[in-house]
Amino acid sequence: DQTRIENLILVARDRNGIATITINRPKSLNSLTRPMMVRLAHQINALGKDESVRVIILTGSGRAFCSGVDLTAAEEVFKGDVKDVENNAVAQMELCKKPIIGAINGFAVTAGFEIALACDILIAGKGAKFMDTHS
Repeated sequence: DQTRIENLILVARDRNGIATITINRPKSLNSLTRPMMVRLAHQINALGKDESVRVIILTGSGRAFCSGVDLTAAEEVFKGDVKDVENNAVAQMELCKKPIIGAINGFAVTAGFEIALACDILIAGKGAKFMDTHS
């Protein structure tokens, strides 16, 4: 199961100090499950502490950046302590001392929009769409 989660949040580094995190669930427009959100938070934390990393690029595969929380897994996502900074990707992004560039392709919706807003710099493709569907 850990390998599956690692394949859904991909991390690549190059020797120039650029780390790229890709949300890799294109069939569901990169919607997030709780394990994906936790891995994303932990990877941002780890890359932020890594001396060899100078910048983090955050993107999504396929035709979306991130469509938000996977509604089929919403109960699992929203249970527990909402102030759990260690497992909260947006909180980890805010704490990260390295610049985070959001490479926004396609949809950035609700939680995906929040993640995009937590980036230091956004670069959006022509087809990028930002939506906040909170009610």
